[in-house]
Amino acid sequence: MPDWKSEIERYFTASHIDPASAHALVLEIAQHLEDRYQEALSNGEDEAAARTIAIAELRNLDPRDWRARLARASEPLPMGTTASGRLTLDMWRDVRYGWRVMRKTPVLTFFAALSLALGIGANTTVFTIINTMVLHPIPAAEPSRLAMVYETGARDTRQARTYLPLSYLNFQDYAAAQKSFTRMGAFTQVRIVTLATQARSDNLFASFVTAGYFETLGLEPAAGRFFLPQEDTVAGSAPVAVLSYAAWTTRFGGSLEILGRTLELNHIAYTVVGVAPKSFLGVSALFGPDVWLPATMAERDAFAGALSDRGKPVFRAFGRLRPGVSLETAQSELAPLAAALERQYPAANQDRRIAVRPLTDELFASAGGNGLIFGSAILLAVVMLVLGIACSNVANLLLARAAARRSEVALRLAIGADRARLIRQMLTESVLLSLVACVLGIAAGYAGCRFVWSFVPARVVSNMIAPRLDTTVLLFALLVSLATALLFGLAPALRASRTDVAAALKDESRSSGRGRRLVGLTNALLVAQVAFSMLCLITAALFFRSIQRAYAVDPGFQTSHLAMILVDSRQAGYDEYRAKEFYREARERVAKLPGVASASWASGPPFWHSASRTIEIEGAEQRKRADRISTVEFTVDLDYFHVMALPLRAGRVFQDTDRDGAVPVAMVNQVLAERYWPGGSALGHRFHFVGDPVWLQVVGVVNNANYNTLGESPQPCVYLPVRQHFSSGMYLYVRTHGDPAAIVPVVQREIHAMDANLQMADVRTGPELIQSTLWGPIIGVSLLGLFGSLALLLASIGLYGVMAYSVSQRRREIGLRTALGAAPSSVVGLIVREGMTLVACGVAIGLALGLAAGRLLARMLYGISPEDPISLAAAAAVLLTVAGIACYLPARAATRIDPMIALRDL
Repeated sequence: MPDWKSEIERYFTASHIDPASAHALVLEIAQHLEDRYQEALSNGEDEAAARTIAIAELRNLDPRDWRARLARASEPLPMGTTASGRLTLDMWRDVRYGWRVMRKTPVLTFFAALSLALGIGANTTVFTIINTMVLHPIPAAEPSRLAMVYETGARDTRQARTYLPLSYLNFQDYAAAQKSFTRMGAFTQVRIVTLATQARSDNLFASFVTAGYFETLGLEPAAGRFFLPQEDTVAGSAPVAVLSYAAWTTRFGGSLEILGRTLELNHIAYTVVGVAPKSFLGVSALFGPDVWLPATMAERDAFAGALSDRGKPVFRAFGRLRPGVSLETAQSELAPLAAALERQYPAANQDRRIAVRPLTDELFASAGGNGLIFGSAILLAVVMLVLGIACSNVANLLLARAAARRSEVALRLAIGADRARLIRQMLTESVLLSLVACVLGIAAGYAGCRFVWSFVPARVVSNMIAPRLDTTVLLFALLVSLATALLFGLAPALRASRTDVAAALKDESRSSGRGRRLVGLTNALLVAQVAFSMLCLITAALFFRSIQRAYAVDPGFQTSHLAMILVDSRQAGYDEYRAKEFYREARERVAKLPGVASASWASGPPFWHSASRTIEIEGAEQRKRADRISTVEFTVDLDYFHVMALPLRAGRVFQDTDRDGAVPVAMVNQVLAERYWPGGSALGHRFHFVGDPVWLQVVGVVNNANYNTLGESPQPCVYLPVRQHFSSGMYLYVRTHGDPAAIVPVVQREIHAMDANLQMADVRTGPELIQSTLWGPIIGVSLLGLFGSLALLLASIGLYGVMAYSVSQRRREIGLRTALGAAPSSVVGLIVREGMTLVACGVAIGLALGLAAGRLLARMLYGISPEDPISLAAAAAVLLTVAGIACYLPARAATRIDPMIALRDL
């Protein structure tokens, strides 16, 4: 390397500039000359010509420009400037110099910033989901002081405890007598109601809540007001409604004129009195209602006996703890109240106990329990691996640039710069790069959230909590960016600051290539990238295969060739007698349509029911009173089990004679029969719902089915005939011979022919039902696949970059091999072999990590082993294929090197 320092000093002396006070300018000019010198060499000039070109550049510089820059650089600090002030000015100079370095290498800056932006964007996307759904699911004031209040069985164990809602009357007694909460509220699960307008009718999701519901959460209305205490006293006396913010803006245009307007819901006129806050969707935050209605309207509208039957637990209660009161204290205070209610109302409250738990239990239960937290942790771990791969890529790029900047570093050290100063400068450059990536990463995170939200079914998108970018997310992105600056910037900075000045200033340094330590560090980073990519791909493959198996899970009934349509007879003003006749006639007429195999009615769609009723078996009232049986309740019509292809295990199905005035009957599923009539038949035995004196005789036993989620553990279920247990809102189930979607319009026309005023909504086919049930896992698998592909892309780019750089450094070696007669295939084989050796090491490590991760994920996988050979083989095959291409392309380029040009510098 030419002695640029002497040349610059002579130039400065001739320009009347003191070289001793111009260290920064000496460094900048020296780097400029070295770059021009290297450029001339790469263009085929010999060393003497290249030196002449560089010196000419020096002579062409305007001394006046350099004097002005020197004056600014050497301007004395103001009097009284502290050490921190001097450090601030020095850092500002580092920032300006780092920005010039980034502008000087735009290609490197672009690819480094892009790699980091993808990693930061992936982390921002996942953290936004976690922040919205786990950390801040509801906008309640002081959420840590909110607690759910449940009823449990006296003999429930910690491992097998059922948490049940409260009856309305029990809730009122608890709320009036307790002292641990400042106030209490309660709500029902979401129900479908029909909104009738002049043009058409539509479905809304509604929840019935007590007057203290919103106030207990500490919420303020976006418009209007919430329910008043007097609207929670007399049953059926308060037909008022509070809209969700999403329903207000999407269905009613966000106009304040909605206040005071009347909405006809299930043939009842409700007056809109308020609008809930923008981001509030209810206590079960992942899925919320469109409208909240007073609890006093529940009995008139949807829940028969909900207000008068102490044995009908349909309200989920919660309260705000007083300052200093713990969950344990509140439970201890409520326990005597539960005992008093048991003594006063033994028929409904026998062996009932109280449990107080954090509000998050209800939030996470609505999202599938701890699966939401565990799934979020998996996604966060995967995106951290993606970020690690991106950091490895950038670190390799900076290591390569550090090798190219050895002359610059040597000059700075030669003219007096200390090592700490160099490290700080290079870390400043890394921070600038990471901040640029942070801005791009936030944009990518926003796009990622939009991508996630695109998977939500359109019919419920306004009822789902939407991931939102807020200050917490932006702060997280900034902290991740600063952390990545240290991750990818520290090693290159330390490496560059240890440059041997004497060796770097020698001419042969240019041909020395990368040192062994640099090669070792670069290869280690590359192996880590491949291993992390392999781990990400294995995780994605396992969950993808799991979703495939989930589609094949038997829910207990056949979903193919099945369609469901909601028809609410109340919307047309039918009384019970007319509605029953309509059900009979519609079932018979639809069953005769071409393409229809059979038809029936049921009180709800599949995967919409949970254990909400408690039964007591005849003859076991005293012996097993503590073992109250919580069951799913399903009201169905004739032929329902035939339509659903739900096999009969014993007894008979419902018949036309099972109507009012006949013996009250019921059918039960297999798990209920085997668990509570072990060793014998359930047929002929009787039971009754707690709070309902009517005894029901078991006439049939059917197979178990899934009632709440796909693949759930079997839970007891009671089926009731619709002719003995009327329900106005029913789903028409249609079994078809062909595509159910093609038959639905025909069925709708037939219903309209019976009564043009009847509106039909919530139309679903069996495949759509499974799709909507699995939308959460599908989102997770899609994200894992996206992040796995991103990890593979980043690792491939890193591998390609390392191999391409290796080829450029071995240009003369390859030229010599070619000149000595080496065939192109042997050169390609040599380079590919070296690259694939590193890849093989990374794949082996990734397989070991994948097997360990699979065992941790085993409980979240549907029907496949964590050592699933297909997943492991597929991940390895994809990675090896892409890695082979990334190695082959630079190797192929190496065969086109001209031996004469490559050997010129020997």
